[in-house]
Amino acid sequence: MSEQAAPNTLTVFAIPKVFQGHFKVIQTNAIRSWTLLRPKPEVILLGDDEGTSEIASELGTRHQQQVERNHYGTPLARSIFQAGQGRATNSLLCYINSDIILMADFMKMVATVISAVGDRPLLVVGRKVKVDLPHLLDFADPDWELPLKKLAAERGRYVTYDSDFFLFRRGTFEFDTMPPLAIGRCFWTQWLIFDARRRGIPVIDATRAVLSIESNHDYSHVLSTGGAKRLSGPEYRLNRSLFKGCKYFTTVDATHVVLGSGLMKAPSLNRILSLWVRAEYYVYFLLKGSLYPYSLPLILSYRWARASFRAVATGCRFVLAKGK
Repeated sequence: MSEQAAPNTLTVFAIPKVFQGHFKVIQTNAIRSWTLLRPKPEVILLGDDEGTSEIASELGTRHQQQVERNHYGTPLARSIFQAGQGRATNSLLCYINSDIILMADFMKMVATVISAVGDRPLLVVGRKVKVDLPHLLDFADPDWELPLKKLAAERGRYVTYDSDFFLFRRGTFEFDTMPPLAIGRCFWTQWLIFDARRRGIPVIDATRAVLSIESNHDYSHVLSTGGAKRLSGPEYRLNRSLFKGCKYFTTVDATHVVLGSGLMKAPSLNRILSLWVRAEYYVYFLLKGSLYPYSLPLILSYRWARASFRAVATGCRFVLAKGK
């Protein structure tokens, strides 16, 4: 494990889950991809879950074990951000979920944003693309990004308007004021965006400039719901109560977007899209949380309708492409 950080301008920090089974594969892919970014960032892994110290030693990242957790052993978001900011040697920081793969376009985006914003406070977010990625990537291949980009273009899809990475400058947030939200149990990412917006800090959506990739996975690590992907557990309910009084802001509530040429103000139509997204999440939380399991027939019907729509859309694109 390396305690001396190499010269860099960015600190990336994350808190991995247990390195077992599929989670070992997807987290190893993600963390290794961060270490290959250029300029090379400082990488800090937090927590003491099985395999974290070993991967930190293998990849030469820094490691801090102590993070505040709740009764179920889930880390608290404010403790993660406090630990990452406290250990970082840089003023520019990025929290990222431990299963998100980054590529060269991420550092290009960082340079674009810093060129436009300078040393002012900021928050950069972005949507992820989900794919099936069951194997370790061949990072020895200098062109390892190419097949991954092709896979994302052909089979990847955006499944949420939330962000899995948060780029910010030291001092942007006062994490002591952040409620004790359990990470990964909803509402904590929305709090960060809402807090930045209410204090007039630019929130920048980098979705169009960054291809961040997450492999599909199960929820076997969620003890409070028995490993099921549902929103009826006590951690979800506590997070929801702690979030009361805040607005459910996502990437569509950003004030700016990143384009190839720089930053521009977010489209005014995003205000309408924001209302639609919040309504969609309200229904989602209702079906998957308050009404579950009685809402199961409605959920299955919705999934069938969504799959049918995607199949028709794919068929139309194929026909149009063939006709050209």
